Amino acid sequence: MLALITLALIGSLHDECTARFPMRVPRSARTYWNTFDPIFLRVAQSRNLPPALLKSIAWCETRLDPCAISATGAKGLMQFMGGTFSDVASAAGVSNPFDPEDAIEAAGVYVAALWNYWQGHIESVVASYNAGPGAVARARKRGRVVPAIAETEGYVACVVSTFNWFERGAATTQPPSERSWAERTVEWISSVAGNTSP
Repeated sequence: MLALITLALIGSLHDECTARFPMRVPRSARTYWNTFDPIFLRVAQSRNLPPALLKSIAWCETRLDPCAISATGAKGLMQFMGGTFSDVASAAGVSNPFDPEDAIEAAGVYVAALWNYWQGHIESVVASYNAGPGAVARARKRGRVVPAIAETEGYVACVVSTFNWFERGAATTQPPSERSWAERTVEWISSVAGNTSP
């Protein structure tokens, strides 16, 4: 019974989100490219994070779709799984993973904790956001920065290359193209291959 109530609540929150942020057809990241920038900036500054980090995570998670639901059940702009969102939401004082402000605030709390734990080592922070800090700690014991999980390796490459793209100031008008993302991913993988020190 509790599961049915939970599913109904999630469905209601998702319906509310899609009414508030309807995606134009065809679906395009350009739809909300700059919409959430003031929230990303405010949260990053309040948590002493690089301003481009949270937006880079959102770009790679959902292409900035606040109503996204993954095949594994991750929800909202920042793709939180239920348990992680519940844990982080209470610390952030938020309640709805489909509300962009709540999702970014919760991500700010979580990423700031990871940032502090990994002493600002971006690859470890991003890999932890995707695979969990335990998986990253185990990988580091084996001499790797990123766990040998294909999804996580691709995710870290996406976030880091997008972050670097943002940091160069190229991200004010449009999202990165898939071609430039692929090129940056190859460059990034080549540059960090075998590097395990933060």
